[in-house]
Amino acid sequence: MIYPSLRFTPNLQRVRFVRVTNVAVFARFNSAKSQSNPLESFNPNVPKASIRWFYASDVPISKPEWFKYTKTKEPESFLPFSEYDSNRLERALRNGTKKSVEVNEDKLFEVNIEKYELSPVYWEGPVYEVRRGLWFTSDGNPLPNEVSKKLEQGYDSVKPYLFEQNGDKNKQKGNKDKISKFNKLQAEKERHENKIDLSGQKDVYNLGNGELVLYFNENKAVMFPDSYDSGFQIDAIRYFGPNPVSLLGVNHIQRGYTEELKESLFDKLPNNPLPSIADTFQQEFGNVLGKLNSETGGPDKIETKDDSVDNDADDKHMQQYLEADYDLDTSESTSNREIDHLVFCIHGIGQVLGSKYESVNFTHNINVLRNTMRKVYEDNNEYQKLAYPDGQVDGNNNRIQVLPISWRHRVDFAPQRTQQENKDSRLPTLSQLNVEGIQALRNIVGDVVLDVLLYYEPKYLKQIFTSVISELNRVYKLYLERNPNFKGKVHILGHSLGSAIAFDILSGQSGTIKGPIDVTKDLSFEVENLFLAGSPVGMFKLLEGKNIEARSSKDYEPSKDAPAVAPKCKNLYNVFHPCDPVAYRIEPLVSPKFGDFKPVPVKFAVKGFNSQITELASYGDEISEKIAAAVKWLNFTKKEKNTSPKSVEEKASQENALGDIISSIAFTEKESDHSDGNDGEKRKLTPKELSILTSLNKTGRIDYSLPMGVLDFSLISAVSAHISYFEDENTAGFIMNELLSNRKPPKSETVTLY
Repeated sequence: MIYPSLRFTPNLQRVRFVRVTNVAVFARFNSAKSQSNPLESFNPNVPKASIRWFYASDVPISKPEWFKYTKTKEPESFLPFSEYDSNRLERALRNGTKKSVEVNEDKLFEVNIEKYELSPVYWEGPVYEVRRGLWFTSDGNPLPNEVSKKLEQGYDSVKPYLFEQNGDKNKQKGNKDKISKFNKLQAEKERHENKIDLSGQKDVYNLGNGELVLYFNENKAVMFPDSYDSGFQIDAIRYFGPNPVSLLGVNHIQRGYTEELKESLFDKLPNNPLPSIADTFQQEFGNVLGKLNSETGGPDKIETKDDSVDNDADDKHMQQYLEADYDLDTSESTSNREIDHLVFCIHGIGQVLGSKYESVNFTHNINVLRNTMRKVYEDNNEYQKLAYPDGQVDGNNNRIQVLPISWRHRVDFAPQRTQQENKDSRLPTLSQLNVEGIQALRNIVGDVVLDVLLYYEPKYLKQIFTSVISELNRVYKLYLERNPNFKGKVHILGHSLGSAIAFDILSGQSGTIKGPIDVTKDLSFEVENLFLAGSPVGMFKLLEGKNIEARSSKDYEPSKDAPAVAPKCKNLYNVFHPCDPVAYRIEPLVSPKFGDFKPVPVKFAVKGFNSQITELASYGDEISEKIAAAVKWLNFTKKEKNTSPKSVEEKASQENALGDIISSIAFTEKESDHSDGNDGEKRKLTPKELSILTSLNKTGRIDYSLPMGVLDFSLISAVSAHISYFEDENTAGFIMNELLSNRKPPKSETVTLY
């Protein structure tokens, strides 16, 4: 029989299954310093036991249908709910409630009490098993719910809490003869002649699942196979009692979750942070292109993972995200934060890749953004003052909630759909059209670039708009139901193609569809701020021949013949990284002369020039690793002829890396501090220019350029800049600053010219 034991990662407790042979027992802990408040037992005559609820983190019960997932094994890792959530779950169970109980950080998840299942509230995601932790292995693993119920039935029947305590608690651990005979008997599977009638054993109970339990006292027992029914075996187990000896197949268990166990295990917490989104992306897709290089005769042959382990790998990635993305130590105050700003985040291209590559997981990206905002907020009191202008600062609540809006799985076009799954038999599937060469690249193109092509096909564009609007309204309605006191503002953050989708929805028209967008539903809320991140909107509107303007009135109606489009939002922001190859400016589309204005440099969120340069020294070998990762891409995109192979260092030197880093940091710092030095000609906006810009954004500007960091030079950042917005501290700080600031439109504005 296999039971779980505990292992840990930062800020959490995690459980995995191991085969137990060595017995270890924890005594029940009722110290006065315990912080838990054990709830009353269902049977008032049975001694109290501390209950702690857990949930699986590694093997889901189910996943959304587009994953085509089938559960093949039982979970091996478990996380404890916070004491606050655990007590709420226990009360709900005892009160017989049939409603789901909201749990974890910001109540983003819920537990179905009847099914013992954990699922996300606002997005579709994996569903995990929940266990009511009453009986535990000696390593702290909660036993399955059905096993715990049977153990409680036996506990109520045997009543071990009434047993007289044996004064001889310290049996000889070194009684090798008795232990050896016991283990040999089991190993050889011999049946002892002295088989006994178990019904006459007052401390033994048959669980009915092929196992027996022998109770020692009110909180200690052992489980073993029902084939251990000889007088010698039962007597040997009883002789050693709860003492840790190596009796094969005998698993010691305890009743009740103890603070002693919790405290002893927190000391074993390792530090194993997740890699960044950008690093994971570079590694995974670098490997794909490396394999492609080897297929076409390139020098680097990279082995790829076997398809047979894809399912386990996906589960492992989801486990890492579930364990690292959320605050597990929630309390009443942190679970019921007061929110003033609700931000809906719309993803861009390539989410079909989410079932193949761990770096493509939009929910994880938004969790990272939420955590980055929280970290920046906690580390900088400037944001805290903005959130609480009255001076009553809460350093743990920035009053902002961000939620993902996913749409790609709702669009009826899957590039890898098989012929059997193809609904329209008249047409082939995309996989049938593919040729055999460079398969790795073709799969990426099919899953990523295709999303852009779909955006310019009216049939699919309407599906995209309908799915995004429906999902926005669904999540908004659900949020109001779960948070009836919310009276705050709603904002949209669109990334990449998601920014174009959001812009066109708010504009009420698209260059792909002639005339206004014909969808059955409008947004059920007003949008305060629209943030475009890494956005191609500028290029899209240029190709459509459209300018961008503010709405002249509330009754504004979009017209297909109008030379300009007008998004329905109070403030339009376009934020981009200088190295992002997908991002384009917006202001020149408002007026071509605004193309002479440099974008506004975004300040470092928590760091300045000195700390950036100091941090550079701490990266060490990481710089070479990042350069090596980028060179993989260069080997694919550029082949040098008639030249000897160059080292990584030689290729990096062509970029003048360190010079680029230091100069860009210094420039950004000077720009963000509004230096009066000779860093470009400046001029004031005319009243008309200022009026035009403030009609689109109260700050008087639209385009904002993020600062260059310690590893941001073109060789590296062109690879990952487009996907790094959600983990970038400066992006998080910029969005927080704009949401929390209650500034009035400027009476004058100075711009820097190119």
